[in-house]
Amino acid sequence: MRDERRIIVVEDDRKSGEGWGKVFGTLFLVVMALALVDRGFTVAWATVAAWLN
Repeated sequence: MRDERRIIVVEDDRKSGEGWGKVFGTLFLVVMALALVDRGFTVAWATVAAWLN
């Protein structure tokens, strides 16, 4: 006698969070770039202020 029951296989979708990773990674890079630009302007401002005083 054969077993006619169906076998259900649930596959994990590993790419389901890939979009969010890309979004938060891009956001992190933008914030870091802004922080570096801000630091550069701060150092430049302090240098120019020291020259003028």
